Formats: sequence, structure tokens, C-alpha cells
Amino acid sequence: MIALWHDNRPLVGRDPTFELKSGRDGRLTPVDAGTGKVEIYETEGDVAALALVRRQPAASYLITLSGLEENPGPWHLRITNNDAETLRFTCVASYREEETLQPWMALECATHGGLPALRAENPETAITVRNSGTTPLVIHDPPGTPLGSDRSPVVLRRRPASIAPHDADELVVECGQVSFADRFSHTFDTNDMNRAHTTLLFEVLPRSALHDSPDEEPAFCRACGRCPAFVPPPLAVGGPCETCGHRGAEHFDVPPDHRNI
Repeated sequence: MIALWHDNRPLVGRDPTFELKSGRDGRLTPVDAGTGKVEIYETEGDVAALALVRRQPAASYLITLSGLEENPGPWHLRITNNDAETLRFTCVASYREEETLQPWMALECATHGGLPALRAENPETAITVRNSGTTPLVIHDPPGTPLGSDRSPVVLRRRPASIAPHDADELVVECGQVSFADRFSHTFDTNDMNRAHTTLLFEVLPRSALHDSPDEEPAFCRACGRCPAFVPPPLAVGGPCETCGHRGAEHFDVPPDHRNI
């Protein structure tokens, strides 16, 4: 479990109070960091387990239950913040201590309709990456990696090699020429095994009309004509037609006037 507050600044204030309960009708028992093992009782009054809380580096806490009864659950955990700072908590539960040491990749950036929106006129976009886990987060995608597919207009330009627990850094992506609006996802190659944490859905947008001069064709495709050169890409890639820029499904469903606007 890790206490989250300001990026790149570990919590140095007071420990929170942890309270544990075994069974639906058991009582909550406080267990503080550094006080040693505490007996947690189940509903019938028997000892369900011994609880121990240890404070780790980077404002993380390891809660260990030992001597478990065969069916002591369900377990309940209540956390009371004793610090002046407002805290958030994330946690990983496991039967093995080493498996609780997990990175937790949290991706954030400016969005359009809830998605990271990338435009050709603003080629570089910084995406904030936080590690809300309890061990360093390692990102393996090398700079220069196209995101989403090999033919993607979005390329990873810079990324940190590692982000410590409770720290934040940035991924920088570059958006090339975009002829049509599109959406795609990319799952980053990291040591966080939870794909929901490491997958980001992007939206790429053509240049806005403000960036088109009167003498230029618009930056997005207006006349498709269902070009005969279209070859459907592999489903896993989902790239556009090289001639007109439409995806497969759109290519055969263009309005009669062939205008993609």
C-alpha cells in the first residue's frame, strides 16, 4: 500500500492508522506502524490472525497477516489519515510478500472528449506518467516506436527509463501529418502487468481550419471516390488506405458525394 500526495515528494508526516476486521460482525482493531504484531479477532472471539504494519521507503506500508485461521474472512480494512496533507492510497494484495511489490502505471495528458487528442500543428505532446505502485516502473518502448501500429502517425520520442514509486515523469510523443480523424490504442511495454494501466487510447485530428491557407487543400480527405487501389490492412493494424486515408470500414461507407467532412 502506498500513500499518494505531491508528485516526486515522499510523505514524511504522520503515519495513518490502519484498522482490520475479520468477518462481517467482527470488530475493527487498530494496527499502527512499528507497534509489533496485533491480534485480530473473528466474530466468535477467536484470534483470526496476527497483523503487523511496517513502513517502507517512499511512503509505502506493508501490512502482513500471519497465523491465519482457515476461514477468517471476509476481511475489512479502514484507513484513517493522521497527517495534515490530504492523501490517496493504492494497494496490492497477495499471499506472497514479494508479489505486493508492484509498479502501477498511471497515464495522464490533455484530452479531447476524454481522449488524448493529438494534432499535426502541435506535433509534440507530453503525457504525464505516474508510478502509483510500490516498486520502480520500467518502460521498455524505445524512442522512435510508432504507437498503435507500424504505420501510425504518432511516434514515441522521449521516455524515462524508470520511475520510482510515488514519482512522476513524462512521455513525449510526436504526431506526424494527419489526413483524417482517427482513434487507436497503444499498450506500453512495461513491468506493470496490468494492461488496463498501460494501455492508452489516442485520438489524432487533422489540422484545424485556422491552419489552412485559402490556397491550400484542407488537411483532411474530402474526395474519396472509393479508390480502386484500396487494400484492406490486417485487422490488428487497422491502418488507413494509402490513397485516400480512410479506414476499411469507412472506405466502403462514404457518402454518395464522396465528401469525408
